[in-house]
Amino acid sequence: MRQKRPANIPARIVETDTVKIARMASKFSLDMGFPVHLIGRPGTGKSSALWHIAQDMGGGYCEVSAQSRSTKGMFQMLLGTLGIADDHKYISDLSDDVYRCFMPINRYCSEAGCFVDVPHFLVVDEVQTLEATALRELLRVQEKCSLGLVIAGNAERLATTRRDAATWAQIESRIGMQRHLPGPSICDCELIGAAFNVEGKDAYAALSAYGTRTNFRDLVQLLETARRMSGPETGHAVGIRLIHLQNALSTLTARTGAMKLLNPEDA
Repeated sequence: MRQKRPANIPARIVETDTVKIARMASKFSLDMGFPVHLIGRPGTGKSSALWHIAQDMGGGYCEVSAQSRSTKGMFQMLLGTLGIADDHKYISDLSDDVYRCFMPINRYCSEAGCFVDVPHFLVVDEVQTLEATALRELLRVQEKCSLGLVIAGNAERLATTRRDAATWAQIESRIGMQRHLPGPSICDCELIGAAFNVEGKDAYAALSAYGTRTNFRDLVQLLETARRMSGPETGHAVGIRLIHLQNALSTLTARTGAMKLLNPEDA
């Protein structure tokens, strides 16, 4: 079931290094049946990448919130990716529903000429928000249902007690692959710049300098602002040039020395 795109997820994405790593890790998890943990600082573009990858692979995407950090909330969140609203009061009932709904689907494969079990694919974002026991239960679901599972978040975790620490040790032993997502590379900045119709070598140089010093979120925000300043509403429907990037940055921040972020020579 294709999910409705959240407002914070762009309609399309560029194949940056982050997207390539996330796509490779997702395929690995689905093919091998091991959970994968992707770690990225805020602004790495992981949420946008993973939402689109989940849709491309026919899977589900969910993001842990304060309401879904507990085991019960986590089970309800998983069922929500399938469009199921489950108001069972007891965790045992929710657990039964989750295991039933996420078991592999038996489908006919024309290439093999027989019926095969097709596993579900699931992305759980902001996983650092989950309580340790809830994450352990999530990995049990993956194990029993042979899920393709990607969990993603930052390097923080909620283990605050000795008991939590023991649970985390058990959790980490179950992770099949762990990857750290990089920030923007020069190539990434150029690809994104081309998608926004940036014009001129000086503009691309400034954009690359800015992107490699900040993150994907700041880079896209700068480009979105610059595009408005060069769009039809200004009476000058042209591509984004260096002056538009400079004007956009001065609009976004009054911080002293911010313009140095656009200067390749200050790298």
